[in-house]
Amino acid sequence: MRFADAVAFVEGRGVSSFVEIGPDGVLSGMARQSVVSESAVFVPFLRRNRPEAVTAVTALGRLHVAGVPVDWSRLYEGSGARRIDLPTYAFQRERFWLESVGGGDAG
Repeated sequence: MRFADAVAFVEGRGVSSFVEIGPDGVLSGMARQSVVSESAVFVPFLRRNRPEAVTAVTALGRLHVAGVPVDWSRLYEGSGARRIDLPTYAFQRERFWLESVGGGDAG
């Protein structure tokens, strides 16, 4: 009962994104039942029997998609990774079609 009260209290203060840091995602499921908002996000940062690094980055991605600001530069700091601009059109400035060489005998 106190857990549900605590989650409802925090939600009442405007919190809509919840991160669970624990050995599994059990509390995230319980907390979902304690909020009124359908748009609240619950993200477990660790999951049992899953690699920690993959699970943590997946959790950050889920938070990012939900509109929570994530400082991605800090995540990749010191790794040598760099930002690149993606093309605005998938095939911009590159032609992927074969050039026509004229008709020929298909037989």
